[in-house]
Amino acid sequence: MTENNNLKNESAKKKNREEAEKDEEEKKHKIESLTKAGNIAQEVKTFIKPQLKVGANIFDLIEKTETKIIDLGGKWAFPINVSINNIAAHYTSPIKDDELTIKDRDIVKIDLGVHIEGYIVDTAFTVSFNDDKALENIIQATEVALEAAKMMAKPKINTKELGKKIEDIVKGFKYNPIKELGGHQIERWTVHGKKQLPELGTQGGDIMEEGEVFAIEIFASTGKGSVHSTNASYIYELNPFIGRVPLRRKLSKQILGYINKNYKTLPFAERWLAKDFRMGVIFGLQELVNTNKVKAHYVLAEEKGEFVAQSEETILVIEDGYKQLT
Repeated sequence: MTENNNLKNESAKKKNREEAEKDEEEKKHKIESLTKAGNIAQEVKTFIKPQLKVGANIFDLIEKTETKIIDLGGKWAFPINVSINNIAAHYTSPIKDDELTIKDRDIVKIDLGVHIEGYIVDTAFTVSFNDDKALENIIQATEVALEAAKMMAKPKINTKELGKKIEDIVKGFKYNPIKELGGHQIERWTVHGKKQLPELGTQGGDIMEEGEVFAIEIFASTGKGSVHSTNASYIYELNPFIGRVPLRRKLSKQILGYINKNYKTLPFAERWLAKDFRMGVIFGLQELVNTNKVKAHYVLAEEKGEFVAQSEETILVIEDGYKQLT
């Protein structure tokens, strides 16, 4: 009996060692993948920033940025967002070039994501071509708030505290944070994870834990600090909570299979699909949206005439604080 117990104990110890080694290997792989994705994101920002000029075509800028991510060995975590002036988020070029260009007096936000095997980083910056006195500190407001929030990040802190600091700083610059937008946890294959990092101190928060990844994302607006959905949508995402649904169109079924294989639960652009499904992409996507199998991300905007700036970096929460990844 004693011999049997010893064998069981040895077996249990071996199993525990193997599980610990596996966990350690997975943790190492996660950090290596995130670091690689972060390095690519930083290089892409350095590459594209000088190309933001008055007269630059947005479709071309987006194509160059997405190509650069692939050339550097990364993959797209979501379509490149280029949001101008009162547009706050979710604009990417449609299937055909809509001839949108950067104009004098524009404020341009670039939001990009990179993933390595589903390990994601998310980062954004703003460039202003507007010398209006009322806008001279709008970018600085987002950058200062981001830096302050980042320095607070550590295990066991409630993200609500970071939200209060963000709100205080942005309002201190005489702008408004946007209540519907903000930072978020990033999980594997999921850009917006379960935990939120709010823009306002009055919004609910979540507890940061060691090993978690967060995008600290700051918006500053000359408006009321609230966005609405427009009628435009060029970005879509698989709805993982919907099971099998009957689809009438053969093309819809083909597109769904392609999404599952290539993008999983990550957002994608309709123009990406158009490169492989030249005919009927819009109709196929519409059926998938109508059946709730795919959800549309509508372009989000402040009121016309207002301006929005954005800054964002991704961090890894570590034992004594944070490690910046982008």
